[in-house]
Amino acid sequence: MEHSNFLDLFPKLYHLTFAANLPGIRAHGLHSAASLADLHAFDDTEREATLIQRRRCIQNLHGISLRDQHAASEKKMKSCLVGITIPEWLTLLNSKIFLFVEKEKALRLAEVYAEYPNVLLEVDTAQLLATHAAHATLCRIASGSFTNPRPRGRNSFIPLNDYVYRKKRDTPAELTVDAPIPNILEIATVTSVAA
Repeated sequence: MEHSNFLDLFPKLYHLTFAANLPGIRAHGLHSAASLADLHAFDDTEREATLIQRRRCIQNLHGISLRDQHAASEKKMKSCLVGITIPEWLTLLNSKIFLFVEKEKALRLAEVYAEYPNVLLEVDTAQLLATHAAHATLCRIASGSFTNPRPRGRNSFIPLNDYVYRKKRDTPAELTVDAPIPNILEIATVTSVAA
């Protein structure tokens, strides 16, 4: 998919996070869980619990709130992972920053966490890709959700230039970035998401 076509279709991208994470984002930019573990020098036990094992509840470490992975039960993951183990899959997911291409999906996720204050980052796609296109991939499915356990593996994350989009049904579920985005608040607007 040509970058220009992607920009025409998806001029904005959406990242939902807990409001408690906003001070850290202001200070350090937007990071994956793995990058945050490096930034805050997680010890081996913390790394194991946050990056390799399924997070069964929201984890609060070093001033960071990481979402649980309750939708990714081991049974469901075993049923659909292709060419990758569960720890490898979780490690892969935790190396990525996830952005929705449709605002409605971000707001649906906010409903799941309605008891917590959330903020939505509405990101300018052109500005993001100007600096992070080399680290961007598209995924046809919500890779961390196993409500509908469709097959998935390393090849689920497709470089932007290789992604085939012919019609609306080819709309990706998410764009991921495999590197920190230090200037995220310069290229995004932040809004509170009401419970």
